[in-house]
Amino acid sequence: MPVIGIPLRRLRELLGESGGGGVSAEELVERLGHLGCDVEGTTELQRVRCSACGAIYEMTATEEVPPRCEACGAELRGGHERLAPLEVIRMELLAVRPDMFDPGGLARVLRGYLGVETGRPDYPLGEPAAEVTVDAALRDPASYRPQIACAVIEDVDLDEGALKILMKLQENLHWAIGRDRKHASIGVYDFDRVEPQIEYVAEDPEQFRFRPLGAAPSDRSQRLHEILQTHPKGMAYAHLLAAHQRYPLLRDAAGVVLSMPPIINSEETRVRSSTRRLFIDVTGMRRRVVERTLNIVVTSLLENLRGARAATVRVRDADGERLTPDFTPQEAWVDAHHAARILGIELSPAEAADALRRMRHDVTEAEDGRLRVAVPAYRNDILHEIDLIEDIAIAYGYHRIIPTLVPTFTVGEEHPLEATAQSARALLCGLGFLEVMTLVLTSDEAHDELLGWEPDPRRVQIANPISREQTRVRTSLLPGLLATLRHNATRPLPQMIFEVGDVSLLDPQAETGARELRRLACGIVSPRTGFEEIKAVAEAILREFAREAELTPSMRAPLMRGRAAEAPGGRASDPNLFFGEVHPEVLERYGLQNPAVLLEVDLDWLSGEPEGGRADGNAAARVTDRGGGEVP
Repeated sequence: MPVIGIPLRRLRELLGESGGGGVSAEELVERLGHLGCDVEGTTELQRVRCSACGAIYEMTATEEVPPRCEACGAELRGGHERLAPLEVIRMELLAVRPDMFDPGGLARVLRGYLGVETGRPDYPLGEPAAEVTVDAALRDPASYRPQIACAVIEDVDLDEGALKILMKLQENLHWAIGRDRKHASIGVYDFDRVEPQIEYVAEDPEQFRFRPLGAAPSDRSQRLHEILQTHPKGMAYAHLLAAHQRYPLLRDAAGVVLSMPPIINSEETRVRSSTRRLFIDVTGMRRRVVERTLNIVVTSLLENLRGARAATVRVRDADGERLTPDFTPQEAWVDAHHAARILGIELSPAEAADALRRMRHDVTEAEDGRLRVAVPAYRNDILHEIDLIEDIAIAYGYHRIIPTLVPTFTVGEEHPLEATAQSARALLCGLGFLEVMTLVLTSDEAHDELLGWEPDPRRVQIANPISREQTRVRTSLLPGLLATLRHNATRPLPQMIFEVGDVSLLDPQAETGARELRRLACGIVSPRTGFEEIKAVAEAILREFAREAELTPSMRAPLMRGRAAEAPGGRASDPNLFFGEVHPEVLERYGLQNPAVLLEVDLDWLSGEPEGGRADGNAAARVTDRGGGEVP
């Protein structure tokens, strides 16, 4: 998880004396730990400001100033202003609570936890201060980013610390909710520099141009596609617009560009310390994510910027007209008696209601211990009754729950499949093999094409892969073994390696839509290796596990026809066992200059009860061809 630094002085100011602002840093760290935050402690950060764009960077004593500014790309080590150090509380971001990513959000939670302010906070919203019209073209696949929600914050007083908090909040919400800007991206602008009539449109990237954030006064405006090729933020997030023929753009009635979501704001609308009114937009794919993100941003800013006021924005799109933000609370129910049973504590409905109010919910008691809960609009994590029970547990205090032993004890034992896997490892190590562990995630090119396979229609594919090399889950262990042998092609021979691991196959009958199979695979590279050596390994495996198999010649890639065998009859048409010599074409693709042999066996089949009892020491696998004759 990313680690953030919460300015200690500002947090105390927002807590106030009655809210615990006078407590020591150690006590604050302890209370944040009770709220579920993973706190590292307090430290002093060194700070510098980019001379070109004003972005502020914070470093610990062991970190160096970055070479370039991430916001504008300017040289940072030779062009920065050193600022006064800052004492902060270092803590990991609690991904499920993005409303606690800033001092204002943390102070709001702490005031409730300490009982200073209970119940749902009230954030009044003024009349619409602006209108946004959404181009229907943004619903087309060629320019798809249809959802937008906006707000206006007035009477803001931005000092250097507040500006940094705003930038950090924006960045952290992009990570936690926006999934690196894909599902939601946030723009913040100086509202005094734009007209209140704003359009959210799709423009031709070859024709439209503007000056991106960080551009010098002498810099010319750039076409939209040029920004993606030259600006640091454009290059970092160009993949989000790569499939689009037209790019999203936010501009006012006078033609002033606010931003190109989700990439970069314009220099003309930059927020400065002199800014007194903010215009905020959140764009994305789904309305719930976009609107919940806006609620978090606006309420956090109102907590951080005391005296500021929020106004709504009228949004007109293909679905009609609506006002954003919308702070209508989410209604949920929780059974206080059920909560007490889950947590294992004595808890009355009144005590459960008080705990929820301290977590900043409004609560109304109903009959039979059921509580009607009004969840604040900035809470993104309340999806089920159990989430409210967790809030009750936090307010009650996990540290107050006395650990007790379970009333019934059972004795665990090793799963039969794990016992088989351990036996297989011991056997292969005894035969002189070394165990390896290869990646479960792979790609069609690395997994199938190099081995001469057609992509298996049963493969599990990743919906949003992090890279082109990890787009699916493996269906065999052999590609990983061959890749390992390729990486060790310059090492001494012979090389004998094996792996025990899971493969995944789609299965509509399975509860999750896919099932996992445990397999054993091994490979040998040696100038003198051949079918006889890997056949001896196969016979040793069958003998060890008292399995007999009717082996027939195999024509399965990547093995050579006439020098491979298999035991058919496995699940989903896969053989229970197959082995043989690797085809020279496959060896060439992997850069292996010596013969190689491979084996793969289904451990679930291997762990089954042997037919006719355990085989004696003289038992051997029979290898017959399709005509019934013996194959040496």
